[in-house]
Amino acid sequence: MTDQTETPAATLAAATQPSALPTGRLTLLGTMHGPDSARALLRLDGRVETVTNGDSIDGATVAAIGEGVVILARGNRAERLALPGA
Repeated sequence: MTDQTETPAATLAAATQPSALPTGRLTLLGTMHGPDSARALLRLDGRVETVTNGDSIDGATVAAIGEGVVILARGNRAERLALPGA
């Protein structure tokens, strides 16, 4: 059985409005957790990709996936992506 998290109301509202989510940069759309792994949905330049720990995207490496958050490693610094409106 997988854990489910509530989607923030602002994210739900933004999902139905054209151009409401940022474009031209990496955006977290959601996270999914199972007993053995976690995945995240990320959008970049109009395409949506599913990533897991260790995957590369937009010049960064996925370091961790939590509930509603993704940590990326870019060189020697960390970048935190959170759900819009969270």
